Amino acid sequence: MARITEECVARIKDSADIVDIVGGCIQLRRAGNSWKACCPFHNEKTPSFHVNPARQTFHCFGCGVGGDAIKFLMMFENLDYPTALRRVADKNGIAVVEEDENPELLQRRRLRGRIVEANQLAAEYFHRQLCRNKEADHVRAYLKQREFNIEVAKSWMLGWAPPDFRQLRQLAAEQRMDTRLLTDAYLLQNNSRGSYPVFRDRLMFPIHNVRGEIVGFSGRIMAEGQDPRKYVNTGDTVAFHKGELLFGLFKATSHIARAGMCVVICEGQLDVIACHEKADIRNAVAGLGTAFTDDHAATLRKYAKKAILCYDGDNAGIKASEKTFRKLAAVGMEVAMATLPGGEDPDSLIRTQGADALRAAVDNARPYLEVRCEIEQRAAGQDANARAALVPRMADLAAEITAPIRRDILIADLAVRLNTGLEDLRSTVNDIIRNRKDTPPAPDYEEDYTEDEQETDTAPHELAPARVTAVRLHPTIRNLICYSAQNKAAQQALVERIEELQGPINTLAGGLILQRLLEALPVPGDEQAWQGFVAQLPAEQAAALRHIDNTEIELQDADAFMEQACAHAARDAVSARMDTIKTAIRNGNLTQDAIAELFREMTELQRLLNGQ
Repeated sequence: MARITEECVARIKDSADIVDIVGGCIQLRRAGNSWKACCPFHNEKTPSFHVNPARQTFHCFGCGVGGDAIKFLMMFENLDYPTALRRVADKNGIAVVEEDENPELLQRRRLRGRIVEANQLAAEYFHRQLCRNKEADHVRAYLKQREFNIEVAKSWMLGWAPPDFRQLRQLAAEQRMDTRLLTDAYLLQNNSRGSYPVFRDRLMFPIHNVRGEIVGFSGRIMAEGQDPRKYVNTGDTVAFHKGELLFGLFKATSHIARAGMCVVICEGQLDVIACHEKADIRNAVAGLGTAFTDDHAATLRKYAKKAILCYDGDNAGIKASEKTFRKLAAVGMEVAMATLPGGEDPDSLIRTQGADALRAAVDNARPYLEVRCEIEQRAAGQDANARAALVPRMADLAAEITAPIRRDILIADLAVRLNTGLEDLRSTVNDIIRNRKDTPPAPDYEEDYTEDEQETDTAPHELAPARVTAVRLHPTIRNLICYSAQNKAAQQALVERIEELQGPINTLAGGLILQRLLEALPVPGDEQAWQGFVAQLPAEQAAALRHIDNTEIELQDADAFMEQACAHAARDAVSARMDTIKTAIRNGNLTQDAIAELFREMTELQRLLNGQ
């Protein structure tokens, strides 16, 4: 008879969000950091049925029933265990993998459990080496220099992997573990000369899954030049898939609930330990030297509704934060960002300025888009092209937010910060969302990086490359660009009216492209001249022109026609400016004097529209 493999069962259980599953069957009400309802398994008037998202369990204090999401489905829908598993797998898009119940496959199924046992043995061995071995003096000195004491090392079971693995192999033999099991656990590897240890002279971090099992390791080199890889992780085994695991999550789940369903995400293991042990920020986690994945986001969404990114402020940190933001926003999480001083990470900030400085940075974390917009604006400076490119770039990030109300609030805030019309920005975001629905998602590859890449000294203005998103063209600007690209007389008429066009150019979306077109003056109908003009534009501006046809056309009385078009553009510019002012006033972050000045400007603009 076929059965679901143990590995697949673990994957299904890890994907199960108990609040989502129970809430789909009965009505839940929030009660602090948990949820409650009247128990569906016995008659009661006062709710005694509680769902704990941190532990992913339910319990009724009235009748005593309890368990995980699978157990709830079995009881509520009268399902057997395999059917309940398949129900959750179908809901979460997990392919059910089955195996025949025969001795050979049963042995393979048990391998995962034996690998966990081997990892536990190795973790205890590595920890003893760190605490007792004279040859580990340099590792203890490193931890002392980073201000991690022996109590911290014990709490996180930190260890040291010596270059010689014979003692570990002998220890395994005493426990009747075959040497091949150490290879299956990725503790040993083989080459033409025999076996060798994967981890040699490395500070060892045991990696736990959310159930607390040690499923693998991450090892940091201790000698410079010893290995170009600063960190080495366990390779993929039946128990370890680093794209799904988060360092520290097994310790953080209950604290995430106590922090209002909020998780702090760092870049490295030592940063997580520093948060927990030095700053009492015990809801902190980190990836394992790999780009944040869809699986990471889905896992965190089960325990948290908000994430605070506590990343370095250099180019690598900004690049990593953007990828993490996109993944978390896509699963509906609210994302904020803690602003750390330049060159500091959580651990170094604690050592230089104290734990209060890190706690303050986390407590004062602001919405990711708000912080990112400020960083981008500082980098752009007074460069008009760079500032114009901010609108589609920030719109592309805003389009990741799945909650419509939250997205609209952030779009309104961005419109004020970018000094652009709210409706223009909202339309740009909606266009991006529609285009994404029509485009298949790119494969979610794991991207490894080393701590060296994270600590690369990059100038503040060299920001991480973003997706190329076309600058949105206001309809009036698009028309003027088309006329100039397709008719020589219209082009000349616009050049002669360049002064009166400054309002539309500076106010309407895509105005800077029109200005550059009227400076370059490519000959209408000349494809080579047009392509040469487009090639010199920044990528976001060039993308906006990909559907513009420069085929020459005839216009009767071009001068009068363009006079009317320019007058229409001027009216649109006034309307757009009024829209921006209304958004700024509604934002509520201005002084009374500033609001009064905006109202005066609004009155003048209204008079212009009315022709007074």
